[in-house]
Amino acid sequence: MKSTFSPAVAVRQLSSRRVFFLRCLAWGLLAVTLAGRLGAWFFVFELFSHFAVQCVGAGLGLLYFVRKDRGALFAVGVSLLIQGWQVAPWIAWNAAPASAKEGIRVMHANVLYANTAYPEVFRALEEEDADVLFIAEVTPPFYHAFRTRFRQRYPYQYMVYAKSRFHVLVGSRTPLKINHEAVTANRMLEATTVIRGKTVALVSVHPKTPIESSWFASRNKRLAGAFAAASGRREPAILAGDFNVSVFSPVYQALVEQSDLQASRKGFGILPTYRNGYGPLMIPIDHILTNRGFRTTSFRTKDIPGSDHKAIIADLQFR
Repeated sequence: MKSTFSPAVAVRQLSSRRVFFLRCLAWGLLAVTLAGRLGAWFFVFELFSHFAVQCVGAGLGLLYFVRKDRGALFAVGVSLLIQGWQVAPWIAWNAAPASAKEGIRVMHANVLYANTAYPEVFRALEEEDADVLFIAEVTPPFYHAFRTRFRQRYPYQYMVYAKSRFHVLVGSRTPLKINHEAVTANRMLEATTVIRGKTVALVSVHPKTPIESSWFASRNKRLAGAFAAASGRREPAILAGDFNVSVFSPVYQALVEQSDLQASRKGFGILPTYRNGYGPLMIPIDHILTNRGFRTTSFRTKDIPGSDHKAIIADLQFR
């Protein structure tokens, strides 16, 4: 029996598969979007929330291909509305120009625990000449090299054990008064110092990566402690660190909403920090926040040789 090939049938089959594939993409995008908004309750859902920018890009790309499919168009449209609502506040440029008031420069850098390019890292840190420098994923060998290199620039240094083999380090030009109770209770740095004649509170934390339920709970608890420590201060306060949570996470958003802290990044762009080198797949998980004792006049990122994170630098003025 002869088999017959019909070009018209083949085209219809190909078209049907294409439509099915596009519908899967459209509804899959909506599922990811909705799951991300439930991230406060389940760690897997929260992982989806971090990629709001990428979802907006995917949705815009899909619009053309699903424009004639009402169901798929609806799914993409709803996704874009929800994700656009998350992204829009971070792309608006609303920063006021710097004035002649005295201020300080704060820098936070996750240098990557396996990074041994110390001379290159140290040069990158020196270039910014920050008044206060926070460093995450510090190892004992890194600290010994840092202490020698920066003894004069940052004569006041303190290191806190954060997790696994990692420590959080602060370097300051002015004396530090450490809250040892916070160090013990929450494995976070909490200190005060005097800069330009004003007392300033410093808080830094580096919690676990929330890739399992217990780590998710641990991270949230430690972040809550750090936010409470910074927002409860009467004096100007700075909270900085690799939080392992993005600005699009409902967990992060709830912490900010419940505190009086303001993200220094806001008004200067999304400025993703992790994973450095992955271009459009990067997400913003390194943060500097302040209470109302400060106003941010500049916020930017900087490559750190050998690290999978970009550093963040904020110029702050006292109010």
